[in-house]
Amino acid sequence: MSKNTLFPLLAFLLLLSIWEFGSLFFVEMRLVLPAPSNIIARIAQQPDRFLFHTEKTFKTMMGGFLLAFILAFPLAWLMSRWLSARLMLQPLFVIIQCVPMFALAPIMVIWFGWTYTAIVIPTAIMIFFPLTMNIYQGLHATPKDLLDYFKCNQATTWQLFCKLQLPWALPQIFSGFRIAAAIAGIGAIAGEWAGAQEGLGVLMLESRRGADLEMTFGALTCLTVLSLSLYGGILLIEKMTLNRSILRLLQRVPAYVLIGLGCVLQSCQSADSESTKETQTRLMLDWLPNPNHVPFYVGLDQGFFANEGISLKILKIQDPSDPLAYLSSGLVDIAISYMPSVIQAMSHGAPLQAIGILIDEPLNAIIYRSDLGISTPADLNGKIIGYSVDGSGTKILDELLSVNHITLKEKHNVSFDLVSMIGTKRVDALYGAFWNIECEQLRSLGIQTDYFTLTELGMPTYYELIAMAKKGTQAASPEFENKFQRALQNSIDFCLKAPEEAFEIYLRYNPDKGKKVVDWERQAWIKTLPALARQQVVDPVVWETYARWLHNVTD
Repeated sequence: MSKNTLFPLLAFLLLLSIWEFGSLFFVEMRLVLPAPSNIIARIAQQPDRFLFHTEKTFKTMMGGFLLAFILAFPLAWLMSRWLSARLMLQPLFVIIQCVPMFALAPIMVIWFGWTYTAIVIPTAIMIFFPLTMNIYQGLHATPKDLLDYFKCNQATTWQLFCKLQLPWALPQIFSGFRIAAAIAGIGAIAGEWAGAQEGLGVLMLESRRGADLEMTFGALTCLTVLSLSLYGGILLIEKMTLNRSILRLLQRVPAYVLIGLGCVLQSCQSADSESTKETQTRLMLDWLPNPNHVPFYVGLDQGFFANEGISLKILKIQDPSDPLAYLSSGLVDIAISYMPSVIQAMSHGAPLQAIGILIDEPLNAIIYRSDLGISTPADLNGKIIGYSVDGSGTKILDELLSVNHITLKEKHNVSFDLVSMIGTKRVDALYGAFWNIECEQLRSLGIQTDYFTLTELGMPTYYELIAMAKKGTQAASPEFENKFQRALQNSIDFCLKAPEEAFEIYLRYNPDKGKKVVDWERQAWIKTLPALARQQVVDPVVWETYARWLHNVTD
């Protein structure tokens, strides 16, 4: 082994050793960075699931790579041939590159729905700019005297391109390919976070929210290996071009064949999604699958929805603020959301209608560490609270603190990192977490907590999770509403009669959950059972009382 490879290898092994021993001696570190041995063991436990999601992400990366190349090559050629094209296109490319893909990806979902196309386009855009500019630089770098020589010998445009410009540009083109290979994974993850139901990006996010960090870093390891493999494959192809065998083949393949191949790939990948779009009832969860959603999987598995003529398709979402927006735009037929969010949306003119109840009591709470000596709300004085709510949610928190005469030391927006923030003692309490979910999740990590429900703090009761439809749609019709309510209540009744069987059904539909997650979610499910709705009729007194209170607090 040469020194060029030995020193990097030794440095890598040293880093892993420090990481491993750091995880053993610093307990808090495990909440944000699991030991490498645990990550490897996690991959070995469920290799089939990692392989499944890796394959999905690989298809996204390759689709984005192909789409970017199909667009980049002719545009780069136009820029190298005409100054006017370069002056017009270059600023446009820079503007596109400046748009964050994580902001653009949700727009792709709104335009294209939950299809392969919506995930591939952000990947292609991420790759497009460096690939185009490298191809352009390569084509533009052809020496002028050689161009003049070819033209003097009456070479055609095609001959000029294939026999001079393309061979001359190959080093720059492959440089663009290598850059694209390195960042294709980032683009794929951005697309998957916004609109995919499968893939390494979804696996990372779902396991991260479930505090299964071994799974998260296992998915990151797979993505790293995938990117390195793609990079190595491009290096191999680059070496093969030294004998010009691949170049001679490319010279015989018209450009329209490559373009046609790309179009076929895109149409095939999205065909299934479009063909079933009209026949299925698309239900979007309020969050990633968790014990609150067990009844929907039971209804799907036991045929309660099918018996009512409802072909239900369950979609998960990574941002709980998105379901109502997707419902209003017609991308889903039913959205599960929180009553406070629904009332806020309706007050701004959203044409929404409640068609079912999943959880009929508040789950949101102020959760605090048990070792802080807190027994009454007044004991929160001088403490640090982390919250995960929007602007109106912070007003609600301020109102609850004011009514209970609580003055905090600090208040921080911790986004969705609720568990790690309280686990590492960055905050003393949480607002925006559910007492049936996060308390059990923290307990599984060895962090004992307790909580104050919001009704204890003076908030009127409300329905935590309700099924919403858009007014004027089939899902909002009285006939469909009655069918949906019967199916949902039958599912809930089954869960109450056979909770263990119901939970096993839920696990079959969510096979990526590891043993630790399954253990704490099982306990969370037991705590959730009493909160499931016993009937499907929305009580107007509950609705109006809470709506008045919310209006007074937020306006």
